[in-house]
Amino acid sequence: MEIKPIPAFYCCYLLRSTVRHASTYIGSTPDPARRLGQHNGKVKGGAVRTSRASLRPWEMGCIVAGFPSNIAALQFEWAWTNAHLTRHISGEQRISFATTRTKTSKSGKVTHRPGRPRSSLIDRLSNLHLLLRVPYFSKWPLEVRFFSEDMYRCWTTWCGRVDTHIRPGVKVILDPAQPVEQEEDDFSSAQPQASQRRKRKAELIGTGGPEGVDPTYARLRSVLEKSQFILDDGDDQKCSLCAANIDLHRSLFAICHVEHCQSIAHVTCLADASLHREQSASAVVPDTAVCPSCARETPWVEVMQQVTLRNRGLKEVKKLLGRKGKKSTAAVAAEIMETCSEASDSEGEEEALTAEHVVDEGFQFSSGEDDRLSVASADSFVSGTSDRGVGDKTRSSTAAGERTKPLLEMVIEDSEEER
Repeated sequence: MEIKPIPAFYCCYLLRSTVRHASTYIGSTPDPARRLGQHNGKVKGGAVRTSRASLRPWEMGCIVAGFPSNIAALQFEWAWTNAHLTRHISGEQRISFATTRTKTSKSGKVTHRPGRPRSSLIDRLSNLHLLLRVPYFSKWPLEVRFFSEDMYRCWTTWCGRVDTHIRPGVKVILDPAQPVEQEEDDFSSAQPQASQRRKRKAELIGTGGPEGVDPTYARLRSVLEKSQFILDDGDDQKCSLCAANIDLHRSLFAICHVEHCQSIAHVTCLADASLHREQSASAVVPDTAVCPSCARETPWVEVMQQVTLRNRGLKEVKKLLGRKGKKSTAAVAAEIMETCSEASDSEGEEEALTAEHVVDEGFQFSSGEDDRLSVASADSFVSGTSDRGVGDKTRSSTAAGERTKPLLEMVIEDSEEER
């Protein structure tokens, strides 16, 4: 199975109906703006639970980003949606509790099944606050971005009520959509419609709201171009921290993202130095990396995106560096987004990887289930399915002739399905 680089962007999001504020929806996606359009029926796709015309349009109130993989985001999505079931939340801390549904058959047999409780906005936000504090998720370099001002006020009100605070490294910001002056359409212009859409997207990136999110690798274009020149110098590169030689073919190393800085360092050296600077005993990975030469800070997720792109994302790097001319980051991002949108529209429907595929407890609503797949174990579990099939030939003789299907299909696509 092909090992992919860390995705350019993947987030969990909270939707709210603008018609009935009590109706909310949690999902995950690599492109918030496009996914919101799907939920509102503007783009093909979407989820059954948000397809009711009486609840549209939906607004995206907040997102949680900074996940090291799409599987990590799906794990968080399932725990957030099923806060009444997930074992990440202990019984003493649990806020939402499962209800009981009673069903009587024609024969008179009575069955009791757990049901999902109704969740208000404050329930969703309080469970989000709780998940950001639990040991499993609190170690990740996450960021919460609010697009709705009144939802952000609800968040700050709840934070003032609880005694326990989330880790300082988890950024919480208000990023509402800013008004953008729209130029009048020039009907005499022969500019293609696709070029107009790209220009519009480029203008919106960085202006707040779902449309302002850049879900591409465009921000890494300059450091990847610089890495080509640095690596052309050969094997004489030395780590800026330990001063040891760097094996360009075997070692994992990171290059400073600052344009005029030529610093290069082992990933382990950079991580150790950054963790020592942050002085966090519970952190597994640092929130930011500080260049030993220019002292500039870079989010750790972006550092690892650069590293995994150079080692695993040759296609992505070729696509990114193949954009001709000196274009701004927003222009490159808009061009990539337009290309990806056209490709997804032309392809047939593809089964997406969902939270239920990743988290086993999503199949059975039993109190004995557990969130068993970590970020690392999930990847190894998927990649090891074929190896286990080879090693278990003697035990699978009774099932000869049966074709084993892979458990997970690694498709970085929107995850929502009818639950």
